[in-house]
Amino acid sequence: MTPRVLFTTVYRKGSEPYDYIGANTRSWFRFYWPRIQSFGLRFLKQNIPELEILEFPSWDEYNKKLQEGWDVVGLSFYLSETHEAVEMADAARSAGIGEVWAGNYGALTTAVQDKFDRIFVGYSERELAPYFGRQIKDIIHPPLIEYLNTPFKIKLNIYGVLFTTRGCPVGCKFCQTPVFCSKPNIISLQSIERVLAYYKEQGINVVLIEDENFGCNRRHADEVVQLLDKYQMVWGCMARADYLRKKINDWADMRKKNGRKVAGFGGAAIGIENLHQERLDEIKKKEGTEDILETVRLLQARGLGTIGYYMIGFEDDTKQSLREDIKKLAALKLDITQICVITPLPQTPMWTELEEKYGIWDQDYHHYDGKHMVWNHPHIKPEEFPEILDWSLKQVYPWKTPLRTSARVWANAYRYGGWSGIKEVASYIARANRFDWNFGPRFLKMDEIQNRKAPDEASTGQ
Repeated sequence: MTPRVLFTTVYRKGSEPYDYIGANTRSWFRFYWPRIQSFGLRFLKQNIPELEILEFPSWDEYNKKLQEGWDVVGLSFYLSETHEAVEMADAARSAGIGEVWAGNYGALTTAVQDKFDRIFVGYSERELAPYFGRQIKDIIHPPLIEYLNTPFKIKLNIYGVLFTTRGCPVGCKFCQTPVFCSKPNIISLQSIERVLAYYKEQGINVVLIEDENFGCNRRHADEVVQLLDKYQMVWGCMARADYLRKKINDWADMRKKNGRKVAGFGGAAIGIENLHQERLDEIKKKEGTEDILETVRLLQARGLGTIGYYMIGFEDDTKQSLREDIKKLAALKLDITQICVITPLPQTPMWTELEEKYGIWDQDYHHYDGKHMVWNHPHIKPEEFPEILDWSLKQVYPWKTPLRTSARVWANAYRYGGWSGIKEVASYIARANRFDWNFGPRFLKMDEIQNRKAPDEASTGQ
């Protein structure tokens, strides 16, 4: 008999979903990027259909679901959601659930691992499959469709999320990914092409690559870029500057070869982290500050989008030094700038170092969200960081930022496609607002996957 297993995210506390851009701005006049799905749970459900998933339920919805009776309830959560996950685990036990499992980055917190019967570390489709009598050879990439919104509730774009690898081997000492998955899992080209074809069928022409480190497998990344070009996708990625810098001109030139079409490389997200080389060396970033800034300049010179990740609260930071640094960061005029307060995360070298040297005083996991100071900083008091962070975010994302970004997008549409390019970008707005967002989770049907080969396979008879 197939076991009854429910995997869920933590419950939501408000009516509005988490908004990534909202968490990194202090202006109502901005783009909105809501989190409307759990990538991890969608991958699990796509590859193990017997599993049932629940995404961002209310507390009442979760408890009602528990009454259906389950052999196992699994909780997928982040560190800042730990208290809610433990609360949900207790509720599951009270409802008579046999076992409670934990996964995602929150499960790395050793202090709460004894609250769960089983801990999954990393991407666990293959580890979980035998529980259902399955074996997984090739990971199937599920459709992951999202949108960009406005304060006026008019959606600006619809795009497909793509993973080409999952995991990162670099080993920056602030990051949990080397603990979670140090050896990148490669998603096969067959699986990638299958989901790209699905996106195209749905009228989706924009793809956002959400790899932690696109290009960590250079050959695979090159082949993915060729697939994106084949399907005439506009696409962006998150990648290290040392990789991007060698690719920007080639990718931008590929866009010119598409003729009068809006397609090709659209921009990238880069871990800037800090403007001081000694601090990058301290966290084992393994990149040069000037090289990173040069990469940003190259992207902007080619009219490409830029997202930057930055950290404040290094040991040597003072209120005055931060004001000087943030002004320089704002001068880069990035489309989006994520600013995080240095936060020690469980099982990272940074956690051990800060605990031993200064002490980690805050035991409220809600504060481990990159927006609070949870350890004893030598120069700045914890209660001073909210004001510093608010001021910093206002500097890097003034109200005119979305206008600047929009002007670049429309200018590129005309540059590469003329008036037909303008019409193409306008059609993204129409498609995003016509799309049925209430349809529920979308998955590739397993029988169709087995019977319908990816386009290249069909053409070659493989």
